Amino acid sequence: MPPLTRRGLLRGVLEREPAPSPAESTRARTTPGLPPRRRPPGAVAEALFLRQCDGCRDCVTACPHHAVYTLAEHVGIGAGTPVMLPHERACWMCTGFPCAQACPTDALTPPQGETWPLGTVRLVESRCLPFLGPECGACRGLCPAGVEALTIRNNRPVVDAVACVGCGKCIEACPVRPRALELVELG
Repeated sequence: MPPLTRRGLLRGVLEREPAPSPAESTRARTTPGLPPRRRPPGAVAEALFLRQCDGCRDCVTACPHHAVYTLAEHVGIGAGTPVMLPHERACWMCTGFPCAQACPTDALTPPQGETWPLGTVRLVESRCLPFLGPECGACRGLCPAGVEALTIRNNRPVVDAVACVGCGKCIEACPVRPRALELVELG
């Protein structure tokens, strides 16, 4: 790391970006051949995130549900920074967001609300057990507090894409492979 100079310090302060909306800061970033990058709750805009995150892994160890991972070295830009894969491991939207609380660099700041949008879920009826005949209900009642994005009507799941925060709890609970619920990026 180059030595800190007054000019460098002022440039860093003057180049700060305005705080993004949750949708802007969690919008999926892609690298060819890799899944979209969804940053932990409270992430600032991606360009600023990459400048501020020092790869300390404090957010990774603070997550009580082991839902925050570290990008591998082979990804290049962003290697060593935290990422979430809610389609594989759900975000439990913990009270107080311990992952964001643990960040020493302001790359993550605790969200003001009880949830943080990571995407939205889409139901693939052709894979969903209740649409094929047998009952299931594994996805029932899993939405975070205050969110009712997935409901059951006529014994079949219905997803409200507007209400969904993409936590991935329903995806993780889905017993079929490939899963009947898929995470769609914010956009």
